[in-house]
Amino acid sequence: MKAGHSQAMFFQSRAAEKVRNPVLQKALQKAKPLFSGKRAKSMAALPDDGLEFEQLRDACAGIRDRALTDLDVWLEIFEDNARARGAEVLWARDGDEICKLVIDVAQRHGVRKVTKSKSMLSEEAQLNEALAAAGIEPVETDLGEYIIQLAGEAPSHIIAPAVHKSLEEVEALFAKTHGRPQEERTSADIPALTREARGVLRQHFLSADMGISGANFLIAESGTAALVTNEGNGRMVTTLPKLHVVITGIEKVVPTLEDFATLMRLLPRSATGQTISNYVSLLTGTRSEEEVEGPTKTVFILVDNGRASLVGSAYQEMLRCIRCGACMNHCPVYFSLGGHAYGWVYPGPMGSVLTPLYTGIENALDLPHASTGCRQCSSVCPVRIPLPDLMHGLREIQHERGLRPWGERLGLRAWAWLATRPALYRALTRLAARYLNWLADGSGRIRIFGFAPGWTAARDLPVAGNRTFFEQYAARKRD
Repeated sequence: MKAGHSQAMFFQSRAAEKVRNPVLQKALQKAKPLFSGKRAKSMAALPDDGLEFEQLRDACAGIRDRALTDLDVWLEIFEDNARARGAEVLWARDGDEICKLVIDVAQRHGVRKVTKSKSMLSEEAQLNEALAAAGIEPVETDLGEYIIQLAGEAPSHIIAPAVHKSLEEVEALFAKTHGRPQEERTSADIPALTREARGVLRQHFLSADMGISGANFLIAESGTAALVTNEGNGRMVTTLPKLHVVITGIEKVVPTLEDFATLMRLLPRSATGQTISNYVSLLTGTRSEEEVEGPTKTVFILVDNGRASLVGSAYQEMLRCIRCGACMNHCPVYFSLGGHAYGWVYPGPMGSVLTPLYTGIENALDLPHASTGCRQCSSVCPVRIPLPDLMHGLREIQHERGLRPWGERLGLRAWAWLATRPALYRALTRLAARYLNWLADGSGRIRIFGFAPGWTAARDLPVAGNRTFFEQYAARKRD
């Protein structure tokens, strides 16, 4: 497991820092309605297409479950079909092995420069750092990934890696990196910055010896990698260099092209609110003698890195994930902190489950608790992953292993003892309700809560009068 670079154990301190960052907060609040609004609009159009969201969710979850139930079989079918079409298939246990295999392939073919399309697994493996150490230049070509590579940062979102950056920050970064005086531009201009990046990246596309991409899905029946993007860089990376390496997780396999088509009904809608992405590439085998473009060598690296251990476990449902980002796009915690607070590759609710499972639950103690319990993540997940339930299960494991602070464990025991004594519980909650109402001084809100100041550091604590729920319910019943 290549998890040494995880900072997930520092979630609380990183979260405190991010919530006080005004530039980040402005960027997040600007992005939030775009993600959720576009998704809602595209989902609302589904009945016009004769489709129902819930029916599609059932179908997509069923496809992913069918693949996971016989994962070894479908992977072998994929391997046989990919090799029959001229591709090489390699297997990697962890991030270290990914780096070793990629560098070995690159050195065998004299590679000096690599262009990359977005790949979360290369982030898991810290592949860019390994390539640079081996004397091979990696160039991210997805615009968001390119921006954060120049900034020396990690992605903060799996769909929009630079969502935490302001336009002014990107303009200053380009001016510094590209050697163009920032004063030459009178204002931040997205089309101009995009043209500037395109001009720089075009030279890398034309001079790269190898292209590296991920894969949204692996289609077993044809040995195909399916790549879904909104930028033309994916096509450039996978067709211009003579050598193409696909790095993807073993859980990405689906049985048939028909299964892929069904999943595509919800993937772009859930990710970016589009009915279809701008570019959908089905990459099979190598270039034939009659073709004028495409790689002459294709290598698939199929990666475990903790995934196989989830098959057959209580957390197998997490392997359904199709990396759409819908869970984080609707998560109030994510949009309060941004992705970097989570400390590893995957942020938001999906990261709150995946990071503890992949890097060790003891290395990400706070992530399963990074939830308000609103369940928005599970309600929008296109493959019905019960993310809140999985987080709850991880919290139970932490408690059973004694990994939580002693004060928290003592508090839970006290609560359990009190909850089993109804008369005492009601008496104490009556006192607590009246005390909270006194603190609110009739305003209905507590500005500063001395016993737990963290609760009121960024918001007021609402108080619903001086009567408990039981008292209110009894009064309403009498009325």
